[in-house]
Amino acid sequence: GVQTCALPIFELASICLAKGQRAVVGRVAMDDPGQCPDYYRDASAEASVTETRTFIAELRALPGNGGLVLPAVTPRFIPTCSDAALIGLGRLTDEMSCHVQTHCSESDWEDAYVLKRTGRRDADALDRFGLLTRRTVLAHGVLMNDEDFAYLAKAGAAVAHCPLSNVYFGDAVFPVRRAIDRGVRVGLGTDIAGGPSASIFEACRSAVAASRLLEHGADPAHPAAARGRGDSRIDFREALWLATAAGGEALNLPIGRFAKDYAFDAMVIDANAPGSDLKIWPELDEPDDIAQKIVNEATRANVTRVWVDGKLVRNAPTGFS
Repeated sequence: GVQTCALPIFELASICLAKGQRAVVGRVAMDDPGQCPDYYRDASAEASVTETRTFIAELRALPGNGGLVLPAVTPRFIPTCSDAALIGLGRLTDEMSCHVQTHCSESDWEDAYVLKRTGRRDADALDRFGLLTRRTVLAHGVLMNDEDFAYLAKAGAAVAHCPLSNVYFGDAVFPVRRAIDRGVRVGLGTDIAGGPSASIFEACRSAVAASRLLEHGADPAHPAAARGRGDSRIDFREALWLATAAGGEALNLPIGRFAKDYAFDAMVIDANAPGSDLKIWPELDEPDDIAQKIVNEATRANVTRVWVDGKLVRNAPTGFS
């Protein structure tokens, strides 16, 4: 028989709270028997909506939460959800005023499937189901075009750019520069299931490299002038921005900046920490040099202190004298 997809989402939320980790957590909804095996889907469209509603209410009521861990409506993506489920989840999004997280235009197969089933591009279809809002974060988007960007910009929705995952699965490079230039909010993601690293520093580095590949192209069968899409590159400054301030904008949360009325979410990067490959020369390195070195060379070992909402949640040994 059909079994409800019941992942340990409250365990995840509880761990985040115990660690003092800010998070947006969603219960994955998918009910389409044509795309999901019986053991891995909701029993019905009604179950997708009802169980998501219950999850949202219970997560908000978790003892000690206070808004640090927020709920999201999370249809896996259009191909795994019936129209009835998507309509219901869209209405629930409006009713419960919460985030939405789903995948959009992440592969050739998905793009073609959604167009054939709905007669619309993925972003357009999500908008018509009521799932494209200011609190929506769409994963990947590698095949989005200018029409899609217009929908996102109008709604205020964001893209979670996961450059390494896109290489492994999307078989394309998300045009992050073009999206930003067209008013789309973009944040940086790691998507550990789609690559070997959960490090946001690695995501920064991959974002810069992917943008260079898109700009210059990678197929040596074509002449250099015909390989790439010009004006596509980003540099370490923009990668750091995507990982911090732009990420806060993408989530519609007051985080990612040192500014009035923003949460104090911060970390100390210690170049002298045990195991560090990062070297700062105070007499030689300008602020830009230091930022570039952090983006290009920092690892987990360098993150010695972390504050979330003003609370110190990590305090590791440092190399400070």
